[in-house]
Parts: sequence; C-alpha cells; structure tokens
Amino acid sequence: LAQLESLKGVLDLAGKARYKTVSARVISKGGTGTFSETIVLDIGSNSGVRRDMTVIAASGLVGVVKSTTAASSIVLLMNDPSFRIGVRVAGKQDMGILLGQGDKSYSLQMLSARSAISVGDVLLARGSSGDRPFVPGVPVGRVSYVENTVGQLTKEGRVNGFVDLNSLSVVSVVLSAVAGDPGDALVPQAPRPAPTVTVFVTPSPSPEG
Repeated sequence: LAQLESLKGVLDLAGKARYKTVSARVISKGGTGTFSETIVLDIGSNSGVRRDMTVIAASGLVGVVKSTTAASSIVLLMNDPSFRIGVRVAGKQDMGILLGQGDKSYSLQMLSARSAISVGDVLLARGSSGDRPFVPGVPVGRVSYVENTVGQLTKEGRVNGFVDLNSLSVVSVVLSAVAGDPGDALVPQAPRPAPTVTVFVTPSPSPEG
C-alpha cells in the first residue's frame, strides 16, 4: 500500500511537469565505489535509463543516475558529499548551488551576495543543457537558515531536502522534459501552522462560609 501511494505521488509530480518517466523499485541502498550515498534500482538500459538522468520521488529530487546495466541502475543520492546541483529560488530569478553534506541538511551557496533569499524559500532545480543531468523545475528543498555574509561575494545558507532519502521504495527516472521548464508549477504547499486552541475556563462560585 505504501509503495502504491509513493508511486501515485511521483506520477502526479511527473504529470504536473509533463516529464516522461519510467518508474522503478529501490532494491538496495549503501555506498558504491567512490560514492557513499547511492541506491540501486530494478530497471536499467532495457527500460531506457541512461547515465546522467534525473531521479525523482513524490516530494521532489532524489539524485542522478551514475551507471546502468541492462536491468539495474546505480543512483547517486543528493545527500552524497560529491553531489552538486544548480538551483533557482521559486518565484525569483536568484541562482545558487546546492551541495550534499552526507546527512538530511544541505549547504547552499548563492551566486550573488545580493540574492534576495530568506528562510522558508523553496529551491527548484535550475536544469541542465539538454536536461541532463537535471531537468528543470524539480523541487529540491526549503531554506532553513541564511548566513549573514556582509562583505562577501556570495551568500550562504542551509537547506532541508523535501525527500526522505532513507525511506525510498519507489522512484521515477525522468527520460525527458516533454514541455520544457515547468517554472514554479511544482512548488509544494507551505506547511500549515497548527491551529491554536483556546480554552475558556469558567470559575466555579466560591462556597459561602
């Protein structure tokens, strides 16, 4: 049931962006060769998967295909310390680079110290030439911290990724971005604040004595 929900979610995301995708199951997770954070998928070149294709889950970016056999693929996860991706701030034109840190948090380096970026901003994949290794518009994460970098050439921060890379079961490999850049179409809803509950207490009348 959980796999079906994950599959529906990733197909919904791909449908909004009009990405042409092929779905896969995650069959193992760990390190491979020089990379410490990878997963292995149960599809490969026989299904159209090639090196340097974007891999997504229901919430956004997972990583990029690094190698394939006929029936399997190795994917470099976005939290690997060697991972880099160009990102754009949703609703703005500010650009930056997201770097994997080996955990659930990511480092962000904006290309200009004057970038108008703040906590809560959503980052999307900027996209690569020919859509490889990255198709444009994929949700990457939400800014959690912005460093005060007065006098420096760049602005830095921290980002929380949208996808929980430790609980992946079903993902999709993007074969092509049919409609080009989807812009901000895939920006997730901001988390709603918990409702405030107000309790009114009626004082009991004091006993007469």
